[in-house]
Amino acid sequence: MAEVSKRTENKRKGDKVVHTLLYQGNSITTARYEMSELQKNLMYTLQAAVRPEDTNDTVYTFKVQDIMHDLDRDPDNGYRNLQEATKGMMQVVFEMYVNGQLVQVNPFSSAVYDYGRGTISLRVDPNMRPLLTGLTGNFTTFGKEMAMRMTGKYAKRLYEMFSQWKDIGTFKIAILDLKHRLNLFDPESGKEEYNISNFFRFVIDPAVNEINQRSDLLVRFRQHKTGRKITDLTFTIKWVRLEQELFLPGIDSDATLVGERLITRFGLRADQRDRVLSNFDLVTIRKKLLEIEKRNSSKAIENWGAYTAKVFGV
Repeated sequence: MAEVSKRTENKRKGDKVVHTLLYQGNSITTARYEMSELQKNLMYTLQAAVRPEDTNDTVYTFKVQDIMHDLDRDPDNGYRNLQEATKGMMQVVFEMYVNGQLVQVNPFSSAVYDYGRGTISLRVDPNMRPLLTGLTGNFTTFGKEMAMRMTGKYAKRLYEMFSQWKDIGTFKIAILDLKHRLNLFDPESGKEEYNISNFFRFVIDPAVNEINQRSDLLVRFRQHKTGRKITDLTFTIKWVRLEQELFLPGIDSDATLVGERLITRFGLRADQRDRVLSNFDLVTIRKKLLEIEKRNSSKAIENWGAYTAKVFGV
């Protein structure tokens, strides 16, 4: 049994914030399934604990209070919240293709609560384990803390998908295929959740906005039509490191790039951006933005746009 103590990968070391890198097979990234925000965060916590040398019999034991702290949940209701989450997760089926075979698998084979010790023990399904270590086939890497700080379940899934393509920089997908991955379209019955306008309103737009504000990716997208119907999306993905983002060589003279980040990552309106660029030099802007990033490393900021506007007085 692997006892997993409270991890500190996201604590500061000097002036830097160290982020945990998660690995998962592309089959998981593109799989069809649906989880809540809490369930996804619990999944990320488990993924961070899985090691390549672990066996199929390895059980991962976590302290409930630690999990509730990491997931920013009320510790007084820890057991009830977790039990509801894991009960639902035991019914979630990942439908994915692995080596040309259709695999339908639940990520957990068991979840055991020890009230005396205050722990939860999880066992990973043997078919899922190789896909969580990055040792087999093509895999996706992304930041655990980046994914966990997002509040939208669709933002979390899209962040994983965009991370798969961040090195290439573009990702094109048919809207029905994307809906299928998000469990919003059943190709057998033809049942489809959300018409096209509501799909953008409730899924794409809020997810992309949150990813731009809270992750290491900057994403834009454009629509493609077949006839008069929107059928495909192309996402343009730019990968930036938090520490490097504000201190890249030459950025001092690039007001356009700074202005873009003030909108896409820090949530300012165009008129607020213009006032910031007019009232402050770029060195000062960078320093203030870095302080905002550092403050938000502990998820202390709920509304990036409002907080950034307050910092700059716009």
